[in-house]
Amino acid sequence: MTTPLMPLALMAALANEKTLVPRVRMAIAVVAQEVFLENANTPGNPLRFSLARSVLSPTDLQAAAMMVGLVASPLFQDAAMTASSTDPTAMAAAVTDAQLLDAVRAGWDAVAGVSPAQATGARETPAET
Repeated sequence: MTTPLMPLALMAALANEKTLVPRVRMAIAVVAQEVFLENANTPGNPLRFSLARSVLSPTDLQAAAMMVGLVASPLFQDAAMTASSTDPTAMAAAVTDAQLLDAVRAGWDAVAGVSPAQATGARETPAET
């Protein structure tokens, strides 16, 4: 089990930081374009491609929906915690574009519905009941 790096209340404030939404929208669009260029044999490609197609021009609502998972990710939290403040605006500004893109890339499979086994190319077997 992973313990969040920051308190839940601070995560919630950061997930609602209005200055971050436009950057998240652009990061989603950039990663969607990257997914379109992937080899069709990339593990999880059908689901990854489907997500990319559905968020190619992400709305504020789609970006806001992804913000919760994004802010909960250790990559994003590590970046935001480099700010010498707990002010959500300052924390959002501390996240570089590269860090934001890496966090979106890291969460793409989960949002697309690609299981960890699928992401590594392993074949999943149905669980016995």
